[in-house]
Amino acid sequence: MAEPRKSYALWLTGHILRFLFTLLIFAVCALLIWRVFISGSLPKEMKQLAPNAPLAEAYRTHGDALTLYTQEQNTLTRADSNYGYFGVPRCVFIPQAQQIQVVFRYNNSTLEHVQADFSLAEAPPRGVEIFDVTVVKVLDTTPEDKSDNTDDSPNLKKERIAPTDRRITTTLLYTYCLYTFDGAEMTPDTVAAFLDVYYGEAVDYNAAAYGTLRLYHCESENLPATLSGKEEKALQSFAQ
Repeated sequence: MAEPRKSYALWLTGHILRFLFTLLIFAVCALLIWRVFISGSLPKEMKQLAPNAPLAEAYRTHGDALTLYTQEQNTLTRADSNYGYFGVPRCVFIPQAQQIQVVFRYNNSTLEHVQADFSLAEAPPRGVEIFDVTVVKVLDTTPEDKSDNTDDSPNLKKERIAPTDRRITTTLLYTYCLYTFDGAEMTPDTVAAFLDVYYGEAVDYNAAAYGTLRLYHCESENLPATLSGKEEKALQSFAQ
């Protein structure tokens, strides 16, 4: 009489194992979907332009004719030394305000890389500004001749622009910084513009940046952007 009990036990064990395996598959799929969702979604405070005096004045002057545009450039650092360290999920150019607003992002593992790369006792804290972030414009001193715009050309010069404002927020996985760069007009002699990232305790502009992301190139398409209703209200309120 023991055989039926043994068969039932095996049957029950098999069903439990199949259930647990199916549950594991669903859990892994749910985790992957959750990671994709949160990695692609900006916090609400990073989705809006930060109002300031130059932008508010440009809005007051131009109204609906205010021009905004973006470009499709690399959104992640891809060098072997900093692969995936930094990203720019959003960058908006506002020509009439001579302004660029950049959302700069890095995940928690980047802080662990900083600890290792700079031999720190512990990883830097989240939610504070630990990187020196600037925009570097590459200017053509001979704009009438485009054939000499090579990387090592003596006819190219650089102009570095520091941010005039920054806003920082964190999520479970990421730190986000919204940087405003005033006086950052993409003039006709601008060949390209890059975001240079240095560790704040080891800034040397004569040395290679810790990370670099291209924001603009003169041959790339300008993709129109528009102000949201919330952005318009914020600028109207600021202008008052």
